[in-house]
Amino acid sequence: MELGVLMFTNDDAATAKRLGVTVTEWQKWKYGDKPVPRWLWLLLRLEKEAERRGPWRGFRADGDRIISPWGDSMRFDEWMQLQEYRRASRLATEQAELIERLMAERDFYKENCTRQARFGLMLNRLFR
Repeated sequence: MELGVLMFTNDDAATAKRLGVTVTEWQKWKYGDKPVPRWLWLLLRLEKEAERRGPWRGFRADGDRIISPWGDSMRFDEWMQLQEYRRASRLATEQAELIERLMAERDFYKENCTRQARFGLMLNRLFR
């Protein structure tokens, strides 16, 4: 039954081309006219397993490290700290936004105070 599920395909020509065999040969294996070679069964199982892994495809474990397909790795204790890393990142972002807002407020009040001081000097000169 597992082999039938692995060999299910809607496009025999594309599958045969991908495997490097003729369509006739693929169909003989698919319909049970000829026994399926071990290499084909192993290949189909490997592809199904890779498909099942989804976004984890290409990741591997080596001792206490998880290694990504791009070569980055993470130790198990770092994995346990991910929540703290995310919290620290969020905190840094919030602090940067707060600093930007405070700088904008500072600039506004600085400009406003300068304007009011000039206006006050002008009034003092008028009413002396």
